[in-house]
Amino acid sequence: MKAEIIAVGTELLMGELLDSNSTYLASELPTVGVELRLVSKVGDDIDDLTNAISSAFSRSDLLITTGGLGPTSDDLTRESIARFFNEEMVVKNDLLQDLKKEFEKRGTDMPQTNIKQASLINSATSIPNPRGTAPGWFVHKEGKTVVALPGPPLELIPMWNDHVKSKIRTLTPEVFIKTETVKSFGISEGELDEIFSHLFSKVNPFLGIYSKQDGIHLRAIASASNEGNAAAILEPVMEEIKTVIGNSIWGTGDDSLSEVLAKKLIGLDMTFCVVEGFTGGQLCSLINDSVNANRQLTGGLIHSSEKQKDKLDYLEDKLNSLISETHADLGLLVSNSIPNKNNPQGAGKVIFKILDGTDIKNTEANFRSGSPRMKQRAANQALLELINHLSSKYKKQRL
Repeated sequence: MKAEIIAVGTELLMGELLDSNSTYLASELPTVGVELRLVSKVGDDIDDLTNAISSAFSRSDLLITTGGLGPTSDDLTRESIARFFNEEMVVKNDLLQDLKKEFEKRGTDMPQTNIKQASLINSATSIPNPRGTAPGWFVHKEGKTVVALPGPPLELIPMWNDHVKSKIRTLTPEVFIKTETVKSFGISEGELDEIFSHLFSKVNPFLGIYSKQDGIHLRAIASASNEGNAAAILEPVMEEIKTVIGNSIWGTGDDSLSEVLAKKLIGLDMTFCVVEGFTGGQLCSLINDSVNANRQLTGGLIHSSEKQKDKLDYLEDKLNSLISETHADLGLLVSNSIPNKNNPQGAGKVIFKILDGTDIKNTEANFRSGSPRMKQRAANQALLELINHLSSKYKKQRL
């Protein structure tokens, strides 16, 4: 099945918002047997939207729209779908009552403008939205399917996972899709591309390579008539990947760095503390993404004084004091950036230090700037260094 995505909203065309929804859906569609062919952005204009829907269906069987389901006059996704299918929008009493109850929970009266959010065309069924006031639409008519989802990712993602994925799977019952992802560190995208060049040429399973903040991901997607056959197609490819780069793999599937670290620390009954310079709080934020990792964190210190950016000894003293004060088993330090004489505009060298009893491990990396993205990347690398240290030193112990 071929699909397209239309991201709706003039704010997207003006550069006021980034279209993260399309990126998310693009990663999800292959898992339900759907091939994404095109992503487009359209402003809040009913003629442009209707033409875009018509154009999408000239090429594809499935269309997903994001945004334009709000209550205001410029939210026109519903109206455009209705016009394309030549159907009238009708306010449904059950949806209206649900909408009124949502506003009652918020302790306020429902504005009259929100009434249109309770409307449907006859060919549509509503998609529940427990985190917002805009139900989605699922329309299947004359071999064409439209899924209309709201713009806020905090609403779209749960709706996709809880309601839409299963509906789309029923559209391709003869195809079973199985995916596996391995997440690696310490090896470049180019190196992986060269090592597995013979696998990237395969159609089934399809192997993709993606550079992420937490390393390089390899994602294999197999399709077959049933789960067993799909698994059999995937198995030799995944076995080869794990055999060749096993020491560089830190996680699989939906693993996150903070959760993988938490699992190792809990298994070893160890705690840790951190001192951050260059990362400026990004490291503690990443750790706090996991309740389990946060449970093992005894303390954190952010030090970003420019006067101390090249004095690693100062930060080491702070880390040693924090270890002593909090009785942590491990200490993790991210230094302030050390300027690179050859690149005065860049952030320069950053040192990662792990203190584990009498063991001291130092690694370093160069970052081209001090942007939030580079700081986030450094925070991810710090956790990768600690995971790697624990895996290497305590590999004989149960993790």
